[in-house]
Amino acid sequence: MRRTLFVSMALVAAVNAPAAAQTCLGLASFSNGNMQVSGNGQFTEGVNRFGAGFTYGIPAGVFAGAQLSTTSYDGADASSMGIGANVGYQLNMGKSANIHVCPVASFELGMGPDDDATDTDASTQNATLGFSLGTTLKGSPRMQVIPSVGLGLAYSKLKMEVASASSEVSDTYGQAQLGVGLVFNQNIAVRPSVSIPLGLDGSDPTFGVTVAYSFGSKAAPARRR
Repeated sequence: MRRTLFVSMALVAAVNAPAAAQTCLGLASFSNGNMQVSGNGQFTEGVNRFGAGFTYGIPAGVFAGAQLSTTSYDGADASSMGIGANVGYQLNMGKSANIHVCPVASFELGMGPDDDATDTDASTQNATLGFSLGTTLKGSPRMQVIPSVGLGLAYSKLKMEVASASSEVSDTYGQAQLGVGLVFNQNIAVRPSVSIPLGLDGSDPTFGVTVAYSFGSKAAPARRR
């Protein structure tokens, strides 16, 4: 397996965190449905990733989800599979409670790519911890615009075994995220985004798009006193 593949996997591993749902992340609020399914694609130099996930949450409270993904690498015939989970908690702030802040965390295990011809096995461990902030701009019930920003700490570990020899490389670095969510009819969201590694030499931004659909029970309106 080429050395360039080894380096690219280490650089982008923690960027490919599981997708999460909530207004603070530029997606539909759980007040319109306590369950959400999503699909996403992420693209950086030499690496393409596609995933699907499910998230459950309550408005202005805890949310958690899981995701499956597949990642392909330029110069490698095989791809890797990933399984991950995420958790967060949304806080509503401001006079109109329209500023949404979420501490978020995620963890993902990656398996592959493996190369039988060279007896090579690869695996990754990725974790992120940080926060995200989003706000809903004035719009209509048919379409809302939700810009979001995030900042956190990312950790990635890559392990490769070639025949009887093994090697590992790990990195800890900052990560900034920018996104703009478009929410249609309060339950369909499309969010283009960019993730920027901070303090990691040789890394490139990762561009992505997430499409999500919210369904399930809606939050009951607050009673007037």
